Amino acid sequence: MSAQVYSVVVEAIRARITGGDLLPGQRLQSIQQIAREFSVGTGSVREAARVLAAQGMIRIEHGRGMFVADYPQAHVDPYQHFQQVETGSILAVFEARRILEPELAALAAERAAEADIREIRALATAMERLAADGGDSAETDVQFHRQIALAARNPVLARMMDGLNDFLLAGRRLTATQPESVQRSIQYHTLIAGAIADRHPYQARLLMLAHVNDAINIAVSLSDGRVRRKQSRRVAVGERLPDPVAVSAPVHPLEAFKVGS
Repeated sequence: MSAQVYSVVVEAIRARITGGDLLPGQRLQSIQQIAREFSVGTGSVREAARVLAAQGMIRIEHGRGMFVADYPQAHVDPYQHFQQVETGSILAVFEARRILEPELAALAAERAAEADIREIRALATAMERLAADGGDSAETDVQFHRQIALAARNPVLARMMDGLNDFLLAGRRLTATQPESVQRSIQYHTLIAGAIADRHPYQARLLMLAHVNDAINIAVSLSDGRVRRKQSRRVAVGERLPDPVAVSAPVHPLEAFKVGS
């Protein structure tokens, strides 16, 4: 599913709420009706609803429908935010992920239902297939992490992750500019899915921590590249380039954490 498709629905509904066309407590159209109105799939509408709920704009009552929140919260578009700020802000999101996601993976290994495990493995396989076909696997990547959060069976942590999902997608699109990072993500996802399926919480925690740390290393290297490009431009006008700082190559412990080893 394209992020651009569901973001169109998000923006349209948000505009109706902030513009007063939809009032607090008012029931929204059904998912099927919204899908027909915007000529999109129901999956895109469900994704838009999850985003709006995480932003505090609507509430979802299972079995009843979707309603405008009693006090809709103003929300800054995360995509616009990431277009305007430096890589450091994305690193802050990765730091939050490093705190949350290893524990979510461990809890998922302990609590996931068989249906959760099938979905987690299916998303890992789908990402591998999309990458092999040259497609955009960023949204599937985010869905993989979201499914693990749901499988952890902790609604507070799941809501916290929902609040990071848009930012996670922006960070994922940043790291995806490095082709080797996509392949490593695929390997990590396969191993994490296996650890959860085999009910190995300690292994799932370590693999997720290594996965997030790997993404941080890539974001740091991209930030460092920006600095070096700026320094190169200074050299062109006669300024001396500072001595390079030695940085050890990141270690990718995929082999050490293979499931069943």
